[in-house]
Amino acid sequence: MTISRNDLKKFSSLKRKSKRSELELFIAEGKKICNELLNSNVELERLFITENLKPEYPNAEIISNKDADRLSNLKNQSNIIAIAKIPKYNLPEKIEDIVVYLDGISDPGNMGTILRSLDWFDHKRVFCSPNCVDIFNNKTVMASMGSVFRIKSHVISLNKLCNLFSFKNIIGATLNGQNLNSFSFEKSSIIILGNEANGISLESEKKINQNISIIKKGNAESLNVSIATGIILNEINRQTNF
Repeated sequence: MTISRNDLKKFSSLKRKSKRSELELFIAEGKKICNELLNSNVELERLFITENLKPEYPNAEIISNKDADRLSNLKNQSNIIAIAKIPKYNLPEKIEDIVVYLDGISDPGNMGTILRSLDWFDHKRVFCSPNCVDIFNNKTVMASMGSVFRIKSHVISLNKLCNLFSFKNIIGATLNGQNLNSFSFEKSSIIILGNEANGISLESEKKINQNISIIKKGNAESLNVSIATGIILNEINRQTNF
């Protein structure tokens, strides 16, 4: 079965956020990412391969290298490309664990790496401000190495989230907070990580009642937000058992 011109045009348009939102579909590509997708609960729409992968994926649709190149977001064309439905997750009835809120994360690579860290430490859910990069951006999907398919993501303003749930603590990750290593985390808390360049927004700062910092030893100006997230999650993991 070959892909129709109309479908090729439609699926190629998923490189744009507006079309992903409109069609509620996204692209995943490469064997590692597609295998993670196939083994997840995310609903597959179509699976395309080039001829050389037919023995491994006998039920997939074969397309030409030229068509694969048109669908692919990569510089080097991928020989397996999946089209999947963007999953929709209901908000939980209550929040008893420590959860992460991403406030204006703009780089898809950082977003994907944060999702990997959340997955590594077995956090099942993440909350994102409306101005965060799209979680189903192709670069985010690739950087997450499949973790995006296991983390329940919710796009919601911090104000609305705090109105829906009663958090014991609203914690900001900043440069002038309490030393992370001496901070005691409590359940039913939320940790806010801010934009790469500008940090936590002024609106979000108004909600914060505690700040934490990763204490600097050397001369680097700042930590990448995805690295900072991993360090904070590791400390939470050290202190708590979920």
